[in-house]
Amino acid sequence: IQMYTVRELTKTPDDFRARVREIAEIGYAAIEASAPSDMTPKTFKAFLSDLGMHVSSSWAQPNQDNVNELVDTAKELGFTNYVGCWGPDNFKTEDEIRKTAGAFEAMAQLLKPHGLNMLYHNHWWEFEYPSRGGAGWDLFMKLAPTCGAQIDCYWASNFGTIEVPAVVKRYAARTPLLHVKEGPLVKDAPNTAVGSGTFDNLACVKAADPSVLQYVIVELDKSARDVMDDVRDSYRYLTDSGVAHGRGR
Repeated sequence: IQMYTVRELTKTPDDFRARVREIAEIGYAAIEASAPSDMTPKTFKAFLSDLGMHVSSSWAQPNQDNVNELVDTAKELGFTNYVGCWGPDNFKTEDEIRKTAGAFEAMAQLLKPHGLNMLYHNHWWEFEYPSRGGAGWDLFMKLAPTCGAQIDCYWASNFGTIEVPAVVKRYAARTPLLHVKEGPLVKDAPNTAVGSGTFDNLACVKAADPSVLQYVIVELDKSARDVMDDVRDSYRYLTDSGVAHGRGR
């Protein structure tokens, strides 16, 4: 699970630890997160290990000043994928897409010698703005060949206008992480538990390359009900469907 999902319930370090324990009890095997402010990577790893959990990935944007720290953190916590994204303005024109792709390619090149990947996490705007020869997303991926993808399946649908399984299949060799969420495919509407609507997350997961895909990550940007109910129902749906497994499943 991406811990952004429960951000309103984790505003203090103590709340963060309590919520991670609850998530572990549900059965989740990993979290996408950085260490809380009161933990070093080493103590964070120990805390998660005691719960039978680990870090799947973390968000950062490497540069010459922070890359060594990021490498050390990834090695301590045992993950290989850093993730980032930029906003809608960075995909409005072909020139902006080229600048964005150049920046993420540079980040990926910084991490690659250390055995780490830089992944781009999409929202809807990468699939909303056209560019010569295809969607903004396709141009970005072409111009940033070292950068991988964390495809957010729901957002990639651009509210039902894009066939996401085809996108996942096209970039399967570069997609070790998928984000899954659910909702009415209406802009700004709350998300719902994965499996509770009509969006076919299962087809998206099945379109991935099983030899490349490492994690299916639940992320809900906002919920209309108690978010922990959505967190529980999402886990149950994904594990019962057999496309993912948690601790001991």
